[in-house]
Amino acid sequence: MGYSGLSFTSEADSTTQQWGRLRCGVICLLRACQSMTDYSSGVFTALIKAECEAAAAQCGQGPESGSNLFIEDIVGEEKIHTGAYVILIGECLKHLSSSKHMTVEDQVESCRRCVQVLKHCAPDVASVLLHVSPEATVHVDPRVTLAEAWFSTMKTLASVCRHSEQIISSLAAENVQTLFGESLSLAMLFIFMKDIGGKKRPAPDVQRGMSSDGPQTLAISDFIAEAMLLGPSILAGSISALSAHIQLNCGNEVPAEVLGAAAISASILRAISGATPPWVVEDTPVLFKSMYVALGSNPDLFIQTLGVSTKLETMTA
Repeated sequence: MGYSGLSFTSEADSTTQQWGRLRCGVICLLRACQSMTDYSSGVFTALIKAECEAAAAQCGQGPESGSNLFIEDIVGEEKIHTGAYVILIGECLKHLSSSKHMTVEDQVESCRRCVQVLKHCAPDVASVLLHVSPEATVHVDPRVTLAEAWFSTMKTLASVCRHSEQIISSLAAENVQTLFGESLSLAMLFIFMKDIGGKKRPAPDVQRGMSSDGPQTLAISDFIAEAMLLGPSILAGSISALSAHIQLNCGNEVPAEVLGAAAISASILRAISGATPPWVVEDTPVLFKSMYVALGSNPDLFIQTLGVSTKLETMTA
């Protein structure tokens, strides 16, 4: 029963239908709590990991596979999509950052627990979002709403950290900067995954990975813009995380924050060149403005970054 009961048929039996309603009830209950305790953080972690494991298994069957879970009336439009538990983490972060009834110490502690959940689940989320299986055609693609949930929640966390010096300083021990760097790397890897074609051949009709046409891409763009405002250390962290997947050759020795910004710039240029829908170009001014601010509003450093981004050569590790 539940995620462990995943099968690759397009029919859900009565037990699975009941589990779908139970899942909705659990989500409503967790939402009503509006706090993060040691116990609830363990519950969130277990639920997110279980959902990611099922989603990865579903993607592993290919885009034309059936499913008794990832269908509209179980984990889909008729009930609640994949990623709901991650969304609740974001809602908790918003609540604690604006609550007037919590002490600063309680806010910091709740935020720390939220970060711990996100850190523990980040590898599982990444493995699902970077799955190479093309966009699902028979079942509901679990990656799309999970991506929107993850990057929306990470944007909320970035905003909370950016507006509270005490929270971000307290989260240093939790390596929150590493979490931001890994999520920026995840966003770039998703964009680099797409084949935009070239002068001698068009882009293929069927792309690797989940679709980029939807709110998940808007969430990615919003997160990148917000995260960069946390400063050079986040840019440096992004290139550190990205280097674990892609070898970068820029020709010259450049500071880590410039190389990180250049990689983000290259991903933006690739996004507007066909890796993402045309409307993404509307976000370009905001993204480059955030990058300029992250580089200390230094025009020379910004120009250097753009120059490096056009010379980057990538090779899958």
